[in-house]
Amino acid sequence: MCELFGFCSEKEQNLSGYLTEFFSHSVNHPNGWGYARVDDGKTKVYLEALPAYESADITEAIDNGRAAKVFLGHIRKATIGGIKTLNCHPFVAEDNYGNEWILIHNGTIFSGKELISYESRQSGDTDSERIFLYMLDRINMAAEAKGSDLNSFERFKVIENVISVLSYRNKLNLIIYDGRQMYVHANMRGTLYSKVLGEGICFATVALDDEGWKPVLLNTLFVYDKGVLKYVGRNHHNEYINTIELIGDKVDYTI
Repeated sequence: MCELFGFCSEKEQNLSGYLTEFFSHSVNHPNGWGYARVDDGKTKVYLEALPAYESADITEAIDNGRAAKVFLGHIRKATIGGIKTLNCHPFVAEDNYGNEWILIHNGTIFSGKELISYESRQSGDTDSERIFLYMLDRINMAAEAKGSDLNSFERFKVIENVISVLSYRNKLNLIIYDGRQMYVHANMRGTLYSKVLGEGICFATVALDDEGWKPVLLNTLFVYDKGVLKYVGRNHHNEYINTIELIGDKVDYTI
């Protein structure tokens, strides 16, 4: 389907080697690429509906990871939606209080009525964008009910509920950033890994080198603030199993 890359830390880290390896996988994920880098509250976003390995701008993208605190990258293998820039990740938008949200997704939504109404509202035609719009609506609805902006824990609970609802019978690997916190979720075995990197933490769909990567614990939302684990959600038990071969031996999961 797609591959994800995420990193967050209090201090800058050189990600160029990891990004070089990550974007080289676009040979098998050729339907678009993109990234978001957040630096002192300013977000740089780049999207292109070409294979990353063919892009004249891939060197700049890798260079933008030479000293990064927050970075989200995506390479696309299309399952739902045409090959065009509007369908490339990350998706970026503000909530009603001006907080910027960034989302990248690996998976497919096969069932659930919650996203149907967003087909007429979205700019592209992917299920990933519909997830993003649904999530923003739930954030805005919770803030409206409260009468003020949500605090960090309240945001966590809203995102946890969104994932619990949408993960039933669907593959929902997500990395989300809200301007301070990074939210990480996977519900299919062998499809998201983490590695401690300096004072931060890195996530990728497949291990990007031979050292230190562990599978992310399934069916559970994890929230990191500047690379430090802050919140752990409840197991929603909606593991997505594509084939029986995915049921493997016990592995050393990480949170």
